[in-house]
Amino acid sequence: MREPSVILMGVALLLLLGAVCFALELPRIEAEIETRTTATLADVGVRGLRIEADGRAITLHGTIAFAEIGLEAARRAAGEPGVRSVDNRLVMAVEPSFEFGLDGDIWLLAGRLPTPESRQELFDAAAAVMGQGNVIDETEVDDAVTEPPWIPTLPRLIQLLRQVHGGAGLKLEDGTLTLTGHTSSEGMRDRLEFDVRAIAATAETGWTIANEIAVAPVGVNRVAQNRIRRLLREQPIAFQGRTDALTEDARTAIAGIGELLDAFSDTRIEIIVHTAAGDDPEDDRRLSIAQAESIREVLSASVHPDRLLAFGYGSDSPDDEDGGSGSRGVEFRVFHRP
Repeated sequence: MREPSVILMGVALLLLLGAVCFALELPRIEAEIETRTTATLADVGVRGLRIEADGRAITLHGTIAFAEIGLEAARRAAGEPGVRSVDNRLVMAVEPSFEFGLDGDIWLLAGRLPTPESRQELFDAAAAVMGQGNVIDETEVDDAVTEPPWIPTLPRLIQLLRQVHGGAGLKLEDGTLTLTGHTSSEGMRDRLEFDVRAIAATAETGWTIANEIAVAPVGVNRVAQNRIRRLLREQPIAFQGRTDALTEDARTAIAGIGELLDAFSDTRIEIIVHTAAGDDPEDDRRLSIAQAESIREVLSASVHPDRLLAFGYGSDSPDDEDGGSGSRGVEFRVFHRP
């Protein structure tokens, strides 16, 4: 009668021994499953991939750009030897977003970025333009944010604000880059949009550009403008053909304008160039910008560069509401400093 109980006791001991062995082996089994599955999913495209094994059940963590990536990751994981079930907790990634603009009397930088490095580079650009003590950084680093190839473009966009007087800002959200705030002239607003579009196109961002900058004009110094007008009637500024190379007479004329502006130190000067129509309006625009920059470079020998802004409109001829002074191709607008 004692034999069945002995047998049962033996079976129980064996089961207990097996359970103990399994418990001791379980961490090794889970680690092996995690290692093998991680290697299998290495080239699927999951960002921040993390795999947790609970026995032979695994959970997938990370971010994905497309739903198809998540389906492929789960399929491959389920096919791994030893895996019995897969809990797919991969989440869809979002693109970086940021906003930079005036908030009262301080500049606020906010948004979600993919890495600490990208966050630091964006803040450094903002601080370089507005001064470190004038910028509050409320950006966040988020693992769910992708790191697209155009991420280095963001600091360059903020650096463009250096050329704009007023309170212009930028906002990137859901594939739309919006120019916000205000500036003191249409020329600065249009130049900022042109430069932003050029950078975005070069980086192939695919963004929609929206220009919502309001223009809050400042007073025109008509005395200085009229004097420049008279100077240019006597000696117009010309270029060597369709290039940005100034003629010697043009350099002499610019030097005369510089001497004149010495008497108007509390002013800001906009240099505006129009070109004759060529085969491509975009080429016209680029040429006119280069020509305006050539004038600015020569004029900066006698006028501080911070007072000079160069704009090019190509073959377009916007209405001159401020009574700009100049010849047909070159205009000077002189404003009191805001």
